[in-house]
Amino acid sequence: MNAETGSPAGCPPAQRFAALALLVPLALLAALAPIACGGASSPARPAAWNAAPDGQRGASSGTRAERYFPLVDGHIYHYATLSEGGDEGLLVARVHRADARRGELRFPSGVKRFEFTGEGVIRSDTGVFVLKEPIAPGTAWTGEHGGRARIAAVGAAIEVPAGRFTGCVQTVEERLGDRPARYVSTFCPDVGVVAIEATGSASYERAELKSYAPPIDVGPDGVRRAPADPPPGAASSP
Repeated sequence: MNAETGSPAGCPPAQRFAALALLVPLALLAALAPIACGGASSPARPAAWNAAPDGQRGASSGTRAERYFPLVDGHIYHYATLSEGGDEGLLVARVHRADARRGELRFPSGVKRFEFTGEGVIRSDTGVFVLKEPIAPGTAWTGEHGGRARIAAVGAAIEVPAGRFTGCVQTVEERLGDRPARYVSTFCPDVGVVAIEATGSASYERAELKSYAPPIDVGPDGVRRAPADPPPGAASSP
């Protein structure tokens, strides 16, 4: 299965996406510039990027946080990206599930690894929380960017290109000092991260879920086949 990528006309420099690229702890924007810009000088793609799914199917940690950050082996996420200058791009991520506690998001330019624990979802390499339990307003932790992250809302609704989602958790990280910034992420049940917004003193970028589904197998007869239905948390596509 070859993942589709998109690139806007008149590709902006990689620095244009600096604020969204800082959202690496959510592993959704690590490959933003290479994908959005056609990867003219991007690093070589890992062989695993478009290999057939080979992880553990049906694995579950049993934690509550996993419902808002599911890593279902083989699923592919497409995000539409927008910068303050109006430049548009497409970010693509593919899931690999190692076992009940561990999983990865694979991008054309690299891999981000995660672990489900009793306290929440963490980045395996840094130990920083992506989403911390209890899943309730006011739960707080130190964010990846050195700011104070917190759960700002539960039961939120949001509409993005992929559809309308309800029962979502919204987190906010705010960093003060000489480089103030604000990061807002929306996690929806049985889907994962649906939107990310990054606001700096002189920048604004946003990524919204455009589609997500298992890989599509195009057989020798040209028929497209999906091995499973999309996750149950999605509303009808617009």
